[in-house]
Amino acid sequence: MKKYGIGVLLCALGVLIGFGAGKVTDYSGESPKPQIQKTETYPKKTWENKELEPAKSKLKDTKKCWLCGSDNRSLMGFFRKFDSLGIICVNNWYVLDMRIRNQDEGGNFTAATGGVRSGHTGTGEGGCSFSTDQMSDRGISTVKISYGEDRVFDVKKVQKHLCQGCLDKLLESMETYGYEGEEPRPNDLCLVDFQTLELYPLQEHNRSYFIRDYYVQVDAGEEEMKVQAIYAPELNYGEKSENNYEN
Repeated sequence: MKKYGIGVLLCALGVLIGFGAGKVTDYSGESPKPQIQKTETYPKKTWENKELEPAKSKLKDTKKCWLCGSDNRSLMGFFRKFDSLGIICVNNWYVLDMRIRNQDEGGNFTAATGGVRSGHTGTGEGGCSFSTDQMSDRGISTVKISYGEDRVFDVKKVQKHLCQGCLDKLLESMETYGYEGEEPRPNDLCLVDFQTLELYPLQEHNRSYFIRDYYVQVDAGEEEMKVQAIYAPELNYGEKSENNYEN
């Protein structure tokens, strides 16, 4: 009986020791750390103004410059007679007269015609197209431009046809915006004042200009642009001011 009692006691002690050891094992180590999910971060891109690199003119005879010269292919020698604004599709060098006011082929102002002139024209396959509504009796012209596949300005297409001064002026007018680190991709459109030959940007952002006695509003989208020009001379006591740019 003593041996049996001793055996039972030893067995009970073994169970207690094992249980205690088990509990020590469970709590002796550090608590497991929670897993933190890693998220990748990307640097924020800055939206910035883009300027084109300078380019050298390859035109040998400056008298044939398509902007300030008299080359028949440009038609600018004809358009310079008009007190008006135009839109140039540069890659194809297509010049559109906005016909804001009534003028004859000699540039002389004429009487009211009593109507609205509407039309549609384009520069050919891959180029831009124009839809026009001209209310010249009221001094209002609206042009809707659909961009073509060949919409990105290519300086190589005009280097041989513009003098250095006009090429510099054109590159300056190709003002656009894009993300930092990306190459500028301006469209090939610009606005021209036939009287001064100044060029103004027509890119994919909205803006407005006062160009002499004309107010111009540009509404640009991803696939098309609307340009509206209004004859709006400065008024003094409700009448046209003497300080206007009128000839």
